Amino acid sequence: IGKFPLTGVFGEAYTGGFLAHELKYAGYDAIVVQGKASDKVYVHVRDDVVEIRDASHLAGKETIDLENTIKSELGDRDYKIISTGLAGENAVRFANVMNDSDRAAGRTGLGAVVGSKNLKAIAVRGTGGVCIADPEAFSKYVVSDIEKVRTSLLGGILSSAGTAGIAGMMDQFGQLPTQNWDKTTFEHVSKIDGEAMKNTILIGTRSCMACPIACTRVVEVKDGPFAGVKPEYCGPEYESVAAFGSLCFNQNIEAIAMANQKCNIYGMDVISTGSVIAFAMDCFEKGLLSEKDIGFPLPWGDPEGLVKLVDMIGKREGIGDLLAEGTVKAAQKIGGDAPKLAVEVKGLELGMHDARGKKGIGFSFATSPRGATHCEGLHDTFFMNGVPELGIEPITDLYTMKGKAEASCVIDNYFSFANSIPLCLFNTFAFGAPNIDEVTGLVAAATGWQDFDLAEELLIGERNYNLARAFTVRESDGKVDDRLPFKLSKPSSGGMSQGQSISKTELKEALAEYYPARGWNARGAPTREKLKELGLADIADHLHGKGGAK
Repeated sequence: IGKFPLTGVFGEAYTGGFLAHELKYAGYDAIVVQGKASDKVYVHVRDDVVEIRDASHLAGKETIDLENTIKSELGDRDYKIISTGLAGENAVRFANVMNDSDRAAGRTGLGAVVGSKNLKAIAVRGTGGVCIADPEAFSKYVVSDIEKVRTSLLGGILSSAGTAGIAGMMDQFGQLPTQNWDKTTFEHVSKIDGEAMKNTILIGTRSCMACPIACTRVVEVKDGPFAGVKPEYCGPEYESVAAFGSLCFNQNIEAIAMANQKCNIYGMDVISTGSVIAFAMDCFEKGLLSEKDIGFPLPWGDPEGLVKLVDMIGKREGIGDLLAEGTVKAAQKIGGDAPKLAVEVKGLELGMHDARGKKGIGFSFATSPRGATHCEGLHDTFFMNGVPELGIEPITDLYTMKGKAEASCVIDNYFSFANSIPLCLFNTFAFGAPNIDEVTGLVAAATGWQDFDLAEELLIGERNYNLARAFTVRESDGKVDDRLPFKLSKPSSGGMSQGQSISKTELKEALAEYYPARGWNARGAPTREKLKELGLADIADHLHGKGGAK
């Protein structure tokens, strides 16, 4: 969690892997970093020992080299390391934070925040254990949860083909962002999806700590123009496949794998990197950027140009220096019609889910405290059968926002709670076999909160969401940027969502339904009453002053 360096609103990102568990074994729940070091440093944590060490020799190193160097220095290969790469050092505004070689806290540019503090890494080794209030009950819920996750529809897809296994479904529903959001289907999707990966470059799978799904793909490319893709960095997830594939109209799975690896090497968000490259291709096609501006021609689907731009962005070389600012700032500098080609909200490029094909996610894209995130939100396709446990009725119409405000609030609250446990969303909500009771039971058994229930989970999530929203409202001087990109106002071009769009009027009407459901005022700010109801009276005074209700 930090401040998003693109627009200064709330910034938050999640990561899998093994580091969080190691931190707990060392006896800590969280690390807060304040201030700035005079030179590059890394933090060494081993149980009760915490020290700051010189990291000048780590500058510019790629992720795996940095991790190996620190582990050698500390004489223990079991250290878990979180780090910033060259992109964080260069203040690329969508730089991320890497851990365990291939895992990333990817969104909202937190790698640039950490890099600005001259903090290269945090190395953690814990030799303690974790006490659970009720181990017997915990084990029971673990077994039940694993069974539901493994046998759920999504769990099966993810285990078999990784997250890229949903690319074909996204294409069928007309939800696959293509050619910088001009299209919603990609005619070459079968060349880049999970099955294509399995049949070409896949050599294995990997999981995060104790995960029953193991959705991470391990890939390798030994020959050809994109030789050098290493298994250690693992393969592209769905978001990478869409961002470097369909969004850029690129059908080369090996180029996607290389671009994904380079993002892991430099420490950059794959969604924003792919998005800003697709934006540049769009600008090139429309004459807003010339071959001279870029240094080479950049037609749609050019795999070599795509991979080359990843390097230029990470190093801030040539046109990469402009693109490293993100689409919104790059568009402002380019001028003309470029802002209409920038697909972002609050400066954050959209997750690879086209809201014209599932309009419930439009609420989250428009109103999320951190911008257009896909990690919360009502993904209509997955809720077509409803969720009785959460009071959500079956969604029978994917192509309207009407009547979905309350359901959107509930889902956002539930996922906000899940993200704060934290537990991977794939294990928190088994689509088709809801495991909500298991998640509640796991938390209660771990903590000893005997009266803990779903109502309290949703309250925690709602508190989290409103606290983050209050921060964004404050940092925006009360002028929240709740909108959807211009491109989504244009009719979609394929799949089941053919001809769909989201106009300003439709969004305005939807927000008029959503704000009251949230307990927010007409400007989209949490009201004093709502904040006090959530136990955030101090935040209410801070946001609204100590006067009357607003």
